Amino acid sequence: MTINFFNGQPSADILPTELFAKATQKVFSASNAANDVLQYGHEYGHPNFLKNLAEFLTVEYSSPVSHRHLCATPGASLSLQHILSLLTRPQSTTHHVYFQDPTYFLVFSIFLDLGYTREQFVAIPDSSSGLDVDMLEQYLIQHDRTDDKSDMIFNSILYCVPTHANPTGSVLSNEKRERIVQLGRKYNMLIICDDVYDMLTFRDEIPKRVVAYDLEQEGNHVVISNGSFSKILAPGARAGWIEAGETIINKLGAWYVTKKKRKRNLWNGGEEV
Repeated sequence: MTINFFNGQPSADILPTELFAKATQKVFSASNAANDVLQYGHEYGHPNFLKNLAEFLTVEYSSPVSHRHLCATPGASLSLQHILSLLTRPQSTTHHVYFQDPTYFLVFSIFLDLGYTREQFVAIPDSSSGLDVDMLEQYLIQHDRTDDKSDMIFNSILYCVPTHANPTGSVLSNEKRERIVQLGRKYNMLIICDDVYDMLTFRDEIPKRVVAYDLEQEGNHVVISNGSFSKILAPGARAGWIEAGETIINKLGAWYVTKKKRKRNLWNGGEEV
């Protein structure tokens, strides 16, 4: 049997086709299937899904997860695009993007497609204990101001894979996780954690997620945990979630409602707000 390590995808023989068949039949047999499955859904995701997801994550992470901090997504890649579109401005406010070096190579095209340039990319060396937080802090001191904070638009971005980083496999230490949260809050830096590999931890416990450190604190939250079922269920499910503070969740989840209200206001002769 040949194993292809070039593509990060599961072997077809372990994909749960029977499970999906049974689940689909059960869902479409329900009395309210038309509205629950085929109608336009809830902006944040179906309430029952978010409740069950919160319970599932609480068990898997061995750490409390609230449904108020969750929003359903169509997978981690599209979620990243959505996050960048709404919370950053590459040609004005958001000046730099910090990456682990090396990092997941396909992520660069997502940033470039949304208007970022390679000149805005900053490489932060990675080691077995994660990215070099001291070097990250030095860059932030040089390029970002602590008093320059726009309303829900971030001055810079840190994209990282804290647990089992792709491609190095490094795991960010707990000390560094705490420090990057402090730096994010101080310099208005959005921290996007690609947390798709956490549940593939087979030795010891899953490390405390960066977003958990952020949610423990009061004030403006700066961390988004970008999760996906692609690595733990099936890539073709195209399903994922984000976990973040409620202000961020409301911004990302309710954008469609906000756009509808603005259009309705314009149709009624008002000005866009």
